[in-house]
Amino acid sequence: MPQTTERRRNVAPWWGLLFAIGAIVCNLVLFLVSLSWQGMLPWLSLLCAILALIFLVVGLLRAFAQAHIYRGRVLSVVLTVVSVLPIGLTAFAFVTARRLPNSVAVPQVGQRVPDFTLSDSSGKQVSLDQLLAPASTGSQAPAPKAVLLIFYRGYW
Repeated sequence: MPQTTERRRNVAPWWGLLFAIGAIVCNLVLFLVSLSWQGMLPWLSLLCAILALIFLVVGLLRAFAQAHIYRGRVLSVVLTVVSVLPIGLTAFAFVTARRLPNSVAVPQVGQRVPDFTLSDSSGKQVSLDQLLAPASTGSQAPAPKAVLLIFYRGYW
């Protein structure tokens, strides 16, 4: 009499997809939330991506090498293909972030900026001292107390 084996679900690809989504969520949290332990998030994201790859490989091996025990061969392949995109994006973000230059000389909030001159929207040269000076000698308008400067930290 042949021995019957109970077929089991292959949950490893589902865990792989879950960890791949977790890796992307770690990257989103890195950009959206300011935390005291924010420096650990890229490493946590990379750890999630590695765990996702491990679970996906285990799931594929189960689906194809032990097909008589584990069912869901097609679903395992589909979940692996879907999970590869977030894992690739996580790896790309991790490697690319390491290539960005350090921001050692970035101005701090409230720091006094040295005087500079730039062109305004009409092409006229305007300095920071001109913006902070009173409007005119005869007017009662007070001088502006601050100027908002926005620094875009780009690397292109």
